[in-house]
Amino acid sequence: MDRKDKYYIKAKREKYRSRAAFKLIEIEEKYNIINKNDYVLEFGASPGGWTQIIKEYTDMPVVSVDLSKMVPIDNVIFIQGNINDVSLHGKINEIMASNNIKLFNAIVSDAMVKTSDNGERDHYQSYQLCENVMELSIDLLSKNGNMLLKQFQGDMTDEFLNKWKSKFGFYKITKPHASRPHSKEIYILFKNKR
Repeated sequence: MDRKDKYYIKAKREKYRSRAAFKLIEIEEKYNIINKNDYVLEFGASPGGWTQIIKEYTDMPVVSVDLSKMVPIDNVIFIQGNINDVSLHGKINEIMASNNIKLFNAIVSDAMVKTSDNGERDHYQSYQLCENVMELSIDLLSKNGNMLLKQFQGDMTDEFLNKWKSKFGFYKITKPHASRPHSKEIYILFKNKR
């Protein structure tokens, strides 16, 4: 892996915690998923590259979740937890209640499984991860809310889209320029929850 690609260097220069920041910037500029008064729930937050960008778009508190610890960011409530843990929903609800968050306006997930040399297995596990994010958080998303999820594209991507697209007014698969060209990663956007 070329650690010194242009996005890595640009992230260091602009003091973003990861090159992934530029993926969210590009998606946000094209599709406007986060607005100034939006409450945002973020999965796969650490080290905080996306979190920094989310805070540039919203003035409201952000709730961020990751398995790994994250260096604090102002006005971000961090939960160290596993998407597969049944207790996570309760923890998110507690934070919502204590911060007077009724529902989230946007939910984003840059979470990803550890990759292997088996592309089919990686795709299936990333599909399952996206399913878990949707199952965990779809009822926490407001009407007209937006969702963005990373997935390794494969045979089950269409199945995932077909299952969830009817709950939204718009959907799109996108691949930002900051994604490495050889990578199977895509971002699935759902907008305007019905």
